[in-house]
Amino acid sequence: MEIKDNFLEKNYFKTLHKNLLSNDFPWLYQDSVAKPAENNYNHFYFTHTLYEDLTPKTNYYQHIIPILQKLKVKSLIRVRAIMYVNQGDLIIHDKHIDYPFTHNAAVLYVNDNDGYTEIGNKKIESVANRVSIFDGSIEHNSTTCTDQKVRVVMSFNYF
Repeated sequence: MEIKDNFLEKNYFKTLHKNLLSNDFPWLYQDSVAKPAENNYNHFYFTHTLYEDLTPKTNYYQHIIPILQKLKVKSLIRVRAIMYVNQGDLIIHDKHIDYPFTHNAAVLYVNDNDGYTEIGNKKIESVANRVSIFDGSIEHNSTTCTDQKVRVVMSFNYF
């Protein structure tokens, strides 16, 4: 696992942050976080899929090409922007794997907050412009936050 702070160039990250946290960025509601049909009413989030099924899914895809280059992506599996809403309590989501085969996963933290990603037994704090890179077939989980309105990350799965 690698953790890198100040991952992206400052002005590029500032623009990315502004776009993802704007009132105009489109988010889609998902009624479960880690497992389909989770039976837990407070396990939900919002996503914006940028790439999946071997094709870009949004016009915003072109804006993340510098991130893909920085991650040295050879083949892309999926890219999503993810928004967890502050629910008043720190909600710890169920552990899951992204795909059942060895591949790279990267989480880019878009805003500072008290939420975190847990990979194995290691907690990675949400620090803006930090990236954590790990094997996406290792169990991990996310959380909400309590000190900001939302917790926003970008999730990349790739080779």
